[in-house]
Amino acid sequence: MDPAGVETGSMEPGSMDPAGVEPGRMEPSSMDPAGVEPGSMELGSVDSLREPTSVQPGSGMEPGSVELASGVETTRGMETTRGMETTRGMETTRGVEPSRGVEPASVDSLKVLYQSRDYIIVDKHWDIRIDSKMWYEKHTVQKQLGLRFPELADPGTYYGFRFCHQLDYSTSGVLCVALNKAAAGRVYHCFKDRRATKVYLALVRSWVEEEKMTIDFPIGENTTEGRTHMMCIQGTDGCENPKPCRSQLTVLEYGDYDGDPVTKVVLQPLTGRTHQLRVHCEAVGHPIVGDHTYSLGEDSAPYRMMLHAHLLHLPLEPLPLQAAAPDPFTTPTDPRWRPQRCLRTVEGVVETLLEHRAAEERTEREEKRRQQEERRRQQEERRKRLRGREESEEQRRMCQQWLSEWTDV
Repeated sequence: MDPAGVETGSMEPGSMDPAGVEPGRMEPSSMDPAGVEPGSMELGSVDSLREPTSVQPGSGMEPGSVELASGVETTRGMETTRGMETTRGMETTRGVEPSRGVEPASVDSLKVLYQSRDYIIVDKHWDIRIDSKMWYEKHTVQKQLGLRFPELADPGTYYGFRFCHQLDYSTSGVLCVALNKAAAGRVYHCFKDRRATKVYLALVRSWVEEEKMTIDFPIGENTTEGRTHMMCIQGTDGCENPKPCRSQLTVLEYGDYDGDPVTKVVLQPLTGRTHQLRVHCEAVGHPIVGDHTYSLGEDSAPYRMMLHAHLLHLPLEPLPLQAAAPDPFTTPTDPRWRPQRCLRTVEGVVETLLEHRAAEERTEREEKRRQQEERRRQQEERRKRLRGREESEEQRRMCQQWLSEWTDV
């Protein structure tokens, strides 16, 4: 139990959380981003797959390739589908070699930040999906968990594990997994009531002049042909069912990435909408570095999208649950990122956010206690009034009895 009263796990020396909390045991390897963002994308289902029985000369097909039903565009190895930009060739490496210190994704490279009887929190790799129904998806967090913790898989669930929230395919960082239905329900209510604190790190294009800003653009689904897997802000052509969305941006450092000016920022989603942080950053003119989707394929040079879920804080009872994944946007990890001017540290920003959140939680608890006391006071007053009426009726009965006896005399 740490001094702040946060439920944590054991941890290797030197891997402290920015707020001074030990979030869990880290594995000795280098670490490498909706916010929640919520909404991990999955490939569309393919109903009719069939192996070609023969390959005709000059047909352009290679032996062992897969032929899909008419109207579906394919590439070798089932890497893409028409109209869906969620494949390795679109959202991840795009032929760019990762920097030194960056581990490739593999089914046995799961990094566990925290583990208890009810929860496992992992540091999701940037080149791996959370789960998938597609047979050709070799690497998923679901499969990593099944390999590492086969005894904890729940056969009553589709994927074997209950993922409490979502991260985009190309987003790395903190991901919470519940090990039973009751634990999943507690986390669900934290997110539903917007009591969860999520902190992301990102590199965004160009230098952000306003050091702190609140981005407030409603976000809806993009129904434009060819972009139906994307979201957009209200007022965009084809925007459907926009909902209020708010995000906070805080500048950490100015620098350059591969020679281009970029800004390192802290992002905090105050609401939960698919691709919220990516859409909001693009809307204010500072798209996330390497976001191939929302740059419409133009930002394809970086080896990954530079969005990372850094910290998750859940105000569970009786103790909060908190975990942090190390910052991957450092020069030792990626020498293409060269900071030039530091305004504030991520540790300082996170500490301020958590202090502010703790103050809000205290205020919420005090308000809840005040409301409970007010309800008890009102109930007691009602009971007193009822007792008063009962006494009056008893007195009236006795008076009537006395009058009756006096009349008889």
